[in-house]
Amino acid sequence: MPDYQKMYHSLFNDVTDAISKLQQAQQKTEEMYMDSKETVLTPFLKKSEEQKNGRKPAPAKKKPPSHDER
Repeated sequence: MPDYQKMYHSLFNDVTDAISKLQQAQQKTEEMYMDSKETVLTPFLKKSEEQKNGRKPAPAKKKPPSHDER
């Protein structure tokens, strides 16, 4: 009979390692983006803060065409 507990622990450990590796890759690329000289950060205000500061929300950007629309 298969040792299901051993199988579960093996799968759990491998999945946990994969998630950790994906998180590290994401953090690495976020740091690369933040360190880029071309990076421009724009703070987003809540609607209540926009009204207090007299700022209007930025216009929505047009989405690129989908694969089917090309």
